[in-house]
Parts: sequence; structure tokens; C-alpha cells
Amino acid sequence: MVLVALIFAILALIGEIVVLGLVGFAGAVMSEQGIVSPAASAELGVIGFLSVIFLIIDVVVISRTWKMYSAVNNGDIATLKSLNSLGWAIVALIFSGVIPGVLLLIAHGRIED
Repeated sequence: MVLVALIFAILALIGEIVVLGLVGFAGAVMSEQGIVSPAASAELGVIGFLSVIFLIIDVVVISRTWKMYSAVNNGDIATLKSLNSLGWAIVALIFSGVIPGVLLLIAHGRIED
């Protein structure tokens, strides 16, 4: 479960990097075409800012999920239980996508047992 959540969180990270690239491309096209629109610039700025926030939080979720995966591979149950958190599963659900969040929620229940 944790490995699949990690894979999908990394895919979400790649998607967020693509969005940032597209925002930069759109800004470059607007500037090249001479489009001066405060509304469009503000919209691109907000999308870029939110993408950076999602990217940072997704990196933190991936880091924590990697630590959980390493604990599973090493058989370190104490570390795995200390890293197991319902709050982080919900953060993953919001910022990394539905699949990593749901899988971490399922893993949370199994780890508690």
C-alpha cells in the first residue's frame, strides 16, 4: 500500500512540475505577443503560486511516505507506527491526490492493527 501511494504521489509531483512549466510558457507567450492584461497576469500568478505550494507540500508527503516505505522494508515496526498518522493521510489526500491519500488512509488502519 505504501509503495503504491509513494508512486502516485511522485506522479502528482511530476504533474505539478508540468503545471509550473505551462504557467511559465503561458507567461512567455503573453509577453512575446505583447498581451498586457492585469487580470491574465494575476491569474497566472495565482496559479503559479498555488502550484508551488502544492509542490512543496507534495515533496514533504513523498519524504514521509518514503520513510514509511523504508521502515516497512527494514521491518522497523516502531518507526512505522511513529510515522503513521491520520493527519498526514488527509494532507496527502488534499495535496497529492485522491489515490495516495486513500491508500495512506487504508495503510493507517492496517498499521494500527
